[in-house]
Amino acid sequence: MERVSRRRTHSPLSVTLSPDNDAALVVPDDGLYTPTIKPHSLEKLRAHNRFARMFATSMRNKWPELAYVGLYAGAGHARLDGTDTIIQTSALSVLRQPHLFKHYVFVENDERCVVALSQRWKLVAQAADVEIIPKEVTASIADVQATLPPEKGSLLFCFVDPFSTGLPFKTIKALSDRRVDFLILLMLGNDARRNFEDYFWDPTSNRIAEFVDRPDWREAYKQDGQPVRFVLRSFDEAMQRAGYPTARNKVHPIYANGTKVLQYMLAFYSKNPFGMELWQKCMKSLKRLDSQTSLELE
Repeated sequence: MERVSRRRTHSPLSVTLSPDNDAALVVPDDGLYTPTIKPHSLEKLRAHNRFARMFATSMRNKWPELAYVGLYAGAGHARLDGTDTIIQTSALSVLRQPHLFKHYVFVENDERCVVALSQRWKLVAQAADVEIIPKEVTASIADVQATLPPEKGSLLFCFVDPFSTGLPFKTIKALSDRRVDFLILLMLGNDARRNFEDYFWDPTSNRIAEFVDRPDWREAYKQDGQPVRFVLRSFDEAMQRAGYPTARNKVHPIYANGTKVLQYMLAFYSKNPFGMELWQKCMKSLKRLDSQTSLELE
């Protein structure tokens, strides 16, 4: 099967023959529900896929109970906007790694996605230990905790992939009491920057307050004045209060194809220095790959 990857010198979206085994995998249309995503999501998927593979490979002999948690798991397939190309998304990509996690927990509220993912994952890794929780992420944590292995001897990798800043920080905090590393998509361009004024001036809006765990955020913002920087710093400070070292200077920005218009950032948080070192190695490897020339198929 072909893989989809980004190009720097030509079109930002091309089907390539490439050493990039973590690029999104192109798949045929199976007739099940398939939502649409923007082309810049390819970079998010590639970063997720590479790091999840590095994480499982590095940790498999150190932790007997290695678990993957996918919040906002999706349908497993997605169609690239404006094309007929369908790709595997994170929930299926993490099931086709050379070294699998021992347990998988996916949380998804959209019934169409749940039905599609429930059928698709079995075709990728039928023997995997997979649990799908069909709930809103904010209401799912008790179920997630009940599904996971006992805390002793277990390490969790949690991918948080929301569509907006509408995820209350308390949801992340509820999981952080366990030994868990987070890869979090921060919607700082698509949501925080574009809608910040609306959130700021609407006295009934608690979205930013809940996202960064700071009720006094409006007063604090007046000392800053730059929405993206403020939300990133405030979220990072909330993670520090939850016991994680700062990762503010190690985020991976993702831009709209062919532009420098920020869409979102990927932020990785680990209480273990080795986890942060692994994340930095992942980012460096992706940058090296981006500097190479890929072979475009006719």
